[in-house]
Amino acid sequence: MKISIFVVVLLAWSITALADDSNFSTHLHSKFQTKGCTNCHDFFDKERGGLSFKSHKGRSPDMCVYCHTQDVTGFKHTDEWFAQPGLYTSGMDSQLTCEAIKTALHAKFKNKGMVARQMELHLFEDPRVLWGIEEATPNSGMLPGGEKEKDLVKEGLTKWKDQVRAWIQGGMKCQ
Repeated sequence: MKISIFVVVLLAWSITALADDSNFSTHLHSKFQTKGCTNCHDFFDKERGGLSFKSHKGRSPDMCVYCHTQDVTGFKHTDEWFAQPGLYTSGMDSQLTCEAIKTALHAKFKNKGMVARQMELHLFEDPRVLWGIEEATPNSGMLPGGEKEKDLVKEGLTKWKDQVRAWIQGGMKCQ
């Protein structure tokens, strides 16, 4: 019995130790599928049930600043609430999500250093991204009416940055 438990623990540790942190699928894919990311990125996509076709149906983008105020979002410019249009990742597998992210940055037309800097700038400093990371800011996940999005990127900003850096420094592999 003790040997069986030891083998199970050793096997679990081995699988974790062998995971390649430079692969997008190891840590990042599941984080890019949280509601903290997809609610915004899928906002205008009807096929993915974007909020502009549900709870926000018929509302003009000019109306956003009335509910998504600086007190709620923490954004200096509340009119910057929207995520980049056309970067829809809900339900995509790891490979497709990773490729969509790199395509949105036009990575194939830039050198790797520039793509890495732009990726870090967006994923580490953009207030919209920080909003979707648990405890990254005092306003992370905050919604109008005192509500809070619960499905955010877990483990906080430090862990997020470590995992993103490992992926970037490993060549931004889409495995």
